[in-house]
Amino acid sequence: MAMTTFEYGGIRHFDPLDIDDVMEICSTSLSETYSKSVVYEIFLTWHEGFFVFTSGNKVIGFLAGSRKTIHDARVLLLATREKYRNLGIGFELMNKFEEKCRYSGILSVRLEVRTDNVLGIKFYKRLGYSITSTLQSYYSDGSDAYVMWKPLF
Repeated sequence: MAMTTFEYGGIRHFDPLDIDDVMEICSTSLSETYSKSVVYEIFLTWHEGFFVFTSGNKVIGFLAGSRKTIHDARVLLLATREKYRNLGIGFELMNKFEEKCRYSGILSVRLEVRTDNVLGIKFYKRLGYSITSTLQSYYSDGSDAYVMWKPLF
């Protein structure tokens, strides 16, 4: 079941003051390692595509996206704190990102997901994404990735 708020929280744009919470989520939830400077650079590239989901003053999930071209966007990072998973936070973040993309005239969104991430692939397929190709040795550990894509109009 999707939710729009959690303990007086909700979705808002990333603020640079959120960086420590986002970095903690990255280090505990993602298989790749990201530096603060990389995450901040993503924010600077397209700040309208970087959202956080909060509970009180704490960030419990986030989505960082980029605008690839005038008509294409990309989800770069999506993660939720472990204790808040399966509550609809990722779904809400993806919907907010896609809504922003549509408003900005973007026609499609793409993302990469590990080929062995069965739950992630299922999640994205439920949102209407399709596997379009495989990227060999995409991740730092040599794992492959699927490219998934969704038209927005």
